[in-house]
Amino acid sequence: MAVLTYQPIKALYILTAASYLLARFPVFFLKYLISYGRPHPEWSFRQAISVRLFRSVVRILSHIQIAAPTPLTPGKEKERWVVIKPAEKKFYEGPLRAGDDIKPADIGGTWYPEALKSEKAKGTVTVVLHIHGGAFVLGDGRIDNSGYFASKLLKTTDTTHVFMPQYRLSTLPVSKTSNPFPAALQDSLTSYLHLTQVLKISPKDIILSGDSAGANLAISLLRYISEYGGDLGLEAPSAAWLWSPWISPLAATNTKTVSSNPNFGSDYIAEPFIEWGAFAYAGAGGVSVLSSPYVSHKGKYFKTPVPLWVNAGGAEILYFDDKEWSEGMKEAGNNVVFDVEKKVPHDVLLIGAQLGFNAEANLCAKRAGEWAKGVRRG
Repeated sequence: MAVLTYQPIKALYILTAASYLLARFPVFFLKYLISYGRPHPEWSFRQAISVRLFRSVVRILSHIQIAAPTPLTPGKEKERWVVIKPAEKKFYEGPLRAGDDIKPADIGGTWYPEALKSEKAKGTVTVVLHIHGGAFVLGDGRIDNSGYFASKLLKTTDTTHVFMPQYRLSTLPVSKTSNPFPAALQDSLTSYLHLTQVLKISPKDIILSGDSAGANLAISLLRYISEYGGDLGLEAPSAAWLWSPWISPLAATNTKTVSSNPNFGSDYIAEPFIEWGAFAYAGAGGVSVLSSPYVSHKGKYFKTPVPLWVNAGGAEILYFDDKEWSEGMKEAGNNVVFDVEKKVPHDVLLIGAQLGFNAEANLCAKRAGEWAKGVRRG
């Protein structure tokens, strides 16, 4: 569908797709007036119609592969915005070294509720390093996209600060500047090292967090610390929250595995969205890159001292992979809790406000906070 990314075909496609969606809207409206006509029987009318419309929008944006600029200048973030430089070259080992085209780079990031200075970073803070989702191709951690997520963590947990890095996004077509793997993982490590080495925040005061593709990156970062941290002097964070983690980008290359998922009808994730993300993140290396244990985690378990809290929606397509991975990690000897919010679609802390799941987002965040209190005290 790459032809849809070029003008004037792009404009014609958007016009046609939008017209088709508007024409079908009365059908959805009437169908969802009755509870048994909704994708999930426990959804309200507002939730059902919102998810259906959102999935259509996601599908359209995926087909045209909408551009997502990531400037290093502050916008409305103002003093919350910081630019951080990569750490010493020695910290980027093994899978984080991928030749001359993909090197650690300067990245930006947003602090919530305010920027944390090094002189305030000792003993009295709990910092969440949250890596945003977006299938590796969208998102930025800024206020408009991630402010709701950050507000939930700050209001319902013991978190004092949240830092959301703006990692490099992958793009298509593949090129020397398209930022495939491991660019985003390099940036995730850069962010962690900024907290621990520049701001001198103790790893004991850091909770690693990530949603969707960001949770994929958080898992990869934990694996990296487990495998390379001893030699590099990297200590692990105190705990990790993994929100609707995208466990297997490799599976997204076969769209039939998405459309045949039992929860396909009750989620807003569209096949072209995760296919776009998977191939963009793979880059020139293609499917072989996606099979790496630092990209697709399905069936690839490892030992980490970090307690893991994995949250999934019972109505999302990633539920089954998340459950399987959580059980596998627990069998591998890790401290894992698999938390399910029964009726929500993908990534409820990201989309709760827009799609009518604010109450459910609050519940998830509260449970995560209570869990973190327990494991960090222990």
